Amino acid sequence: MLGLTNQQPTLTSVIAGFMNAGGFGSAIVRKSVTFANTAGHLHLFTVTGDVLVVLAAVGKVVCASAGGCNASVGITGSTAAIIALTNVTLINVSEIWHDNSPDAYIEDSSVLKRFIITGSNDILLTLSAQADSGQIDFDCFWTPLSAGATVVPV
Repeated sequence: MLGLTNQQPTLTSVIAGFMNAGGFGSAIVRKSVTFANTAGHLHLFTVTGDVLVVLAAVGKVVCASAGGCNASVGITGSTAAIIALTNVTLINVSEIWHDNSPDAYIEDSSVLKRFIITGSNDILLTLSAQADSGQIDFDCFWTPLSAGATVVPV
C-alpha cells in the first residue's frame, strides 16, 4: 500500500516497480491549502527534472469568496492545464475537483489525467481574485522520468 511521504524514490526503484507490479506513482505527496483571504499564484509542488504526474484534489472545507474567485491548476504559462478554471465556491466538502464542475463523493478514476511535466516546471494553484476561506487537499501521484527528478510539496 502506498503512503503519503516526502521521501523520493530512486529511478532504479521506479523501474523495478513498473516491471514487478506495473505500478504508476511510485511516490505520493500531499499539499493542503487553506484559504484565508488568499489571492494570486500558490506553489503547490516544486518539480525537479521531468516527471509523470496525476493530481487529485478534494475539498475539505467549503470554499467561499465574497468577491467571486476562479481557481485553476497548472504550470507557469499554462495555468489551467491540469484543472480547468473553476468558480472556487463550487468546491465543497468531500467534492472531487478535476474540472470546472466539481463532483461529490465518487468519481471514475479515468477522469484523472496523466501529465508529463518537463523542465522543472512547478505545479501552481492560480486564483483570479481573493478566496476568503476553505480548504482543498491536493494529492500528487508521480513517477520520475529523468534521473534525480522529484516532486515536493511547497
